[in-house]
Amino acid sequence: MTVFTQTLRKTLFTVLVLSAILPPLYGQSSANSLSQLDSAIRTLGADISTRLNTERAQKVGLGQWAYRDTLTSLGSYWQTQLMEELTNVRGRSFSLSLDTQTGADWLISGEIIEVANVIRVYTRLTRVNGNAVAASLHSDFEYNQFFADMLAGGSGSSPSLLRDAYEFDSMEAPLAVTLAASADGPLINRNLHNGSDEDFFLLTPAEDSTIVMETTGDTDTYLELYESGSTSRIANNDDGGSGSNARIRHSVRAGVRYIAKVRGYSNDTGSYGFRAYITEGIRPDEYEEDNSFNTAKLITIGTAQQHTFHNGDDVDWVKFQVTRSGRYVIRARGVNSARLDTVVALYDSSNSYIDEDDDGGEDMDARLSAQLQSGTYYVKVSCLNDDPDQPYTVRVDAE
Repeated sequence: MTVFTQTLRKTLFTVLVLSAILPPLYGQSSANSLSQLDSAIRTLGADISTRLNTERAQKVGLGQWAYRDTLTSLGSYWQTQLMEELTNVRGRSFSLSLDTQTGADWLISGEIIEVANVIRVYTRLTRVNGNAVAASLHSDFEYNQFFADMLAGGSGSSPSLLRDAYEFDSMEAPLAVTLAASADGPLINRNLHNGSDEDFFLLTPAEDSTIVMETTGDTDTYLELYESGSTSRIANNDDGGSGSNARIRHSVRAGVRYIAKVRGYSNDTGSYGFRAYITEGIRPDEYEEDNSFNTAKLITIGTAQQHTFHNGDDVDWVKFQVTRSGRYVIRARGVNSARLDTVVALYDSSNSYIDEDDDGGEDMDARLSAQLQSGTYYVKVSCLNDDPDQPYTVRVDAE
């Protein structure tokens, strides 16, 4: 038994075992797909044997069924089963051989292609003398996980990545995903099969909450979030997860339909996992609403205030009173670690911009030093993290 035949049998065995223990996810179960495959080959074998006997064929060579110039488990199975069907024909006029190079007066071969959501297997009956095609037949099968697995297993040059079995999804027809209760929820494994492929996931929270959407794997993914029916993006992320994976954390409303779109960054392709789960969100702090110049809250010089960015778009405003001219330092930093990328911007009492700082402190902490005259000053504190995960302190000190 060859290594490829062993691989083929293992592929079929795995698919059939999975079909026995898992509910079907697609239009057909694996067992039904295999039955349909065998039935198509039996019908094809009867047709071809009749044609060969009519033509009084003597020696028939059985070639390959390639998929994207690659030998796959599906092509090998097709060849093997067709050989069996033709071998068992009673009273046949021809002999069969897998040697297609010497002595054959007829050749049977073909190719496998994808057409929309259909796997089409072409079989050609060719007279070697003159290389004349006597017949071209095809068999169609619904694209599902069974056929995706059989096309993925093979040998030869590496094929292009296959579409996954959740295609064809779109913004109008996204794949519905159940929000898990924790980060240990199940992964949905998908492929970005070419540079223009985009995958869409529908998320509908049952209650107001904070959810996390993230990808896993080695593919460089880019993640975007929309409300269903709108083309206005409400959040996006490139490498907020592990490695080159994307991650968005966002506050959502009960019953609202959200759509997460995954694409390859710079048209990257490959396999990846997607999951979405509910997480304990950071609650708005006691100083809200403080998202504008007019709602700024008073801070005492020399005393830190603790705030939160309860989502990636939150900004906080504070104001302080300078009674003695001099140099003052404004700091904003995460409470738990230096991962929080804070920004502070300073304004005067007429809302005129003075200066700002991003990473002037330790690591990603903001630190702004300014010479100030007596008067009231305002500070806008913002965050460059798409997914702020901790509170922060803001403080004004005289140098």
